[in-house]
Amino acid sequence: MSILYWPLLLLGAYLLGSIPFAQVMARLKRVDLREVGSGNVGAGNLTRSVGVGWGVAAAILDGLKGLVPVWIALRAGLGPGASGLAGIAAVIGHNWSVFMRGRSGRGLATSVGALVALDPVLMVWTTGWSLAGWKIGSGLGGFFGWGLLPIVSVALGRPPTESLALLLLSVILMARRAQGNADAERGRVPALRRAIYDTDKVVDDYPEPIEDPLTP
Repeated sequence: MSILYWPLLLLGAYLLGSIPFAQVMARLKRVDLREVGSGNVGAGNLTRSVGVGWGVAAAILDGLKGLVPVWIALRAGLGPGASGLAGIAAVIGHNWSVFMRGRSGRGLATSVGALVALDPVLMVWTTGWSLAGWKIGSGLGGFFGWGLLPIVSVALGRPPTESLALLLLSVILMARRAQGNADAERGRVPALRRAIYDTDKVVDDYPEPIEDPLTP
């Protein structure tokens, strides 16, 4: 592939990533994901708000958004760094969709698709932490699984350009988590806490007052 076409690939990947499949499917059921559940425009909120089958379908389509650009780039002879950037462009499009005029999903499924195409062996690391998330919390599992992925890449001797692309991917994923949902009370939840736990929920400093006395 001529280097002249690479910017076009990045633009195409961004536009493909921007297609909000979860929101489109939700609208078919007359649901606006921005107004239900977590308010996140992604497969997870679609699953909770509409149904498992719809959520699985959206997750697969979101994964293909990341897989296809990376696959095209690799088939065209681009290296792992340049190919990884194509997947990252799709993740950016998913997270900040031009069609949604702002933040949308978290980019997890799209990142999975990009990683499957780029270096499927590394999925062992992210999948392991995903399973650990059932025990320690999905947000914390995702933080370790994706936040430490560049270090794992370096430890396994992957090309420096690939490790740098994965570092950029991790930064983008954590930045989106830290940003929270559109209606989050960001002043009450520190950005670092949102990045680590992927939650906008506020933990009360004091328990609720007890209405009935403990003693007569």
